[in-house]
Amino acid sequence: MEKADLLRGMIAEKQRQIDLYQQMIAEWQKELGESPNDAATGASPATTAESKAHPDDPVAGVRTYQFFNKSQPEAAKLLLEFVGHPLRTEEVIRGIEKGGVAVGGKTAKDKKQNFYTILQRGEDFVRFKRDTWGLAKWPGAPKKSEQKDDEKEKAGE
Repeated sequence: MEKADLLRGMIAEKQRQIDLYQQMIAEWQKELGESPNDAATGASPATTAESKAHPDDPVAGVRTYQFFNKSQPEAAKLLLEFVGHPLRTEEVIRGIEKGGVAVGGKTAKDKKQNFYTILQRGEDFVRFKRDTWGLAKWPGAPKKSEQKDDEKEKAGE
């Protein structure tokens, strides 16, 4: 199993390098006034086809092992930054699992409950509405204290 972990680590490192090079190429093309295209930025045909095939799927662009060696909160934060808008709990779970992070729980309900608790406790995450999460640093994000007040009001009803 050690060899597999070593290989996964090497793959993750090379993928980070590829991502960095793609960003650099896109910036240079932008400076030249050219529009970055999929071939020039090195986007894989599978990723491009996947994104075009499912334009409404927020996790379509997530690659296998994209979040390798990340904790659940780290992966969720990276996913939300990647997508750029709030996602439902199930979508976040699906995205980070697609990216190589396991979420604990025997059933889908257990997974959701466990992960919901992790997001609730994390300083980086806020609920934008019921069962929908975003990043606390985003403009218009509700404050954690406002969420607690809302929960108390609902409990009192």
